[in-house]
Amino acid sequence: MSHEIYARVFTTAYALLATSALVVGATAPFLAVLLFTPVTASWPLLVLTAPFLGPAFAAAHAVFGSLAQDDGAPVVRGFLRAWRRHGRRSAIVAGAAAALLVVLAVDVRAAWGSPVGAVAIPVLVVLAALAAVTALVALTGVVEHPDVPLGRLLRACLFLALRRPQFTVVSSAALWVLAAAVGAVPVPALALLTGPALYVVWVGSRATLKPLRAVPGSEPDPRRADPRPSFRHPF
Repeated sequence: MSHEIYARVFTTAYALLATSALVVGATAPFLAVLLFTPVTASWPLLVLTAPFLGPAFAAAHAVFGSLAQDDGAPVVRGFLRAWRRHGRRSAIVAGAAAALLVVLAVDVRAAWGSPVGAVAIPVLVVLAALAAVTALVALTGVVEHPDVPLGRLLRACLFLALRRPQFTVVSSAALWVLAAAVGAVPVPALALLTGPALYVVWVGSRATLKPLRAVPGSEPDPRRADPRPSFRHPF
């Protein structure tokens, strides 16, 4: 291999490992509760610390976006800059998603075994899945479209996640693999797989949001990039 290829491989490996370390550090409160306390008893703490996930994920996505444009873009400084810039909106997304998932989980538990459970539980599970995938795409959306109002961005992310499910499935699978690995070997998995898993999520979410990038600086309107039926209709 040529010197350029070696340099590219080294740069990519460094970026992924550094991003892993930065995300783990930024989400330390959530990870501490998740790994060192019984989830069934400490789930209120998980909800309270879940907003830490949002800024960390968004900052990682910002780093990947910068590196895609410039191989020499700083990883650590870029992460910290993006964390400060997008922290508030991404924390709102993560916190709202976590709270909604808890409410839905409580409803599932309440309906379990009751006559209405056979109808209510599948609906609640679908709503939980929609909340999770919308938040996942939105954490890239807050970086790609920082000037779009959050409510409007969330509606667009929900619509596009449903319209392009193949990317959502790949992103969800990457996080499932990361979660399974963390459950088996927490420290190596967090150190080695966090960056690559979030990179897959970033690629999938960017592909999902591609129609919104057709008109830079404007409000979301996939109609200009996609001739199929408009997403404005449901809203």
